[in-house]
Amino acid sequence: MFPRFCLAASLCVLLVACDLNTDQASVTFDGNKQLILVAQYTPTAQSSSIGAFADVPVGTTGTLEMTGPMHMHCDGTFQAQTAGGMQDFTGNRPGLDLGNGARGVTFAAPQGTYTVVVSIPSKAVQVKKTFTAGSSYIDPVTNVWDLSMGCVQVADTRQQLEDLTTRRVQAVEILVDRADASPLKGKLLPLATKAYASLLAGDKSTAIQTMTAIRDTVQPSIAQNPWYEIYLDSRVALALLTQPVPTI
Repeated sequence: MFPRFCLAASLCVLLVACDLNTDQASVTFDGNKQLILVAQYTPTAQSSSIGAFADVPVGTTGTLEMTGPMHMHCDGTFQAQTAGGMQDFTGNRPGLDLGNGARGVTFAAPQGTYTVVVSIPSKAVQVKKTFTAGSSYIDPVTNVWDLSMGCVQVADTRQQLEDLTTRRVQAVEILVDRADASPLKGKLLPLATKAYASLLAGDKSTAIQTMTAIRDTVQPSIAQNPWYEIYLDSRVALALLTQPVPTI
């Protein structure tokens, strides 16, 4: 998992000739108020980071949509920045909290060119930024990309929806199976096994029901791993399971 917005910068210390790029785009709304999008990435980065900051009241809802080799949708609220935030780029404007705090979101994704759009629905304003970043590391155990709490993956084709859904549901079963023995594992394992078997059998309704039960059962324990990862993957799996089937 990637709990800090500036993880890309820290990872650069471990890379040879890592060239961190920090770009931003901004729009003005309601007179002289600003919505600012900041992207940090490198051509060889193991992760990329995006932050959004705006002259809005704390608690204002915002969304982030990223398209490219991976399609990601995130929902969050603007919250006050804490010490060590992105004030050098954004002043003291509230930042969009997508589950990792007001610094933004750090994520792993395939190499390629991405377009990010951050929107504030209540203000009918959005800002867009395109950047090209290097490949990240996919989780070697589950074979899925790590996302932040407020984000889910979106499939753009029917085949992609089938592939991504299968991988996420299987990822939950893998993580539950690898967890240390405990009463919670005892509750989750039959559910995870049933969810994956149901999906493979074409019974999506049962897969949704059991994955919902997994998410709700593990949620009170997400303060520690592996329950945090299981909760995140179950959320993404449910988003894919309930996504409308693409037309192509």
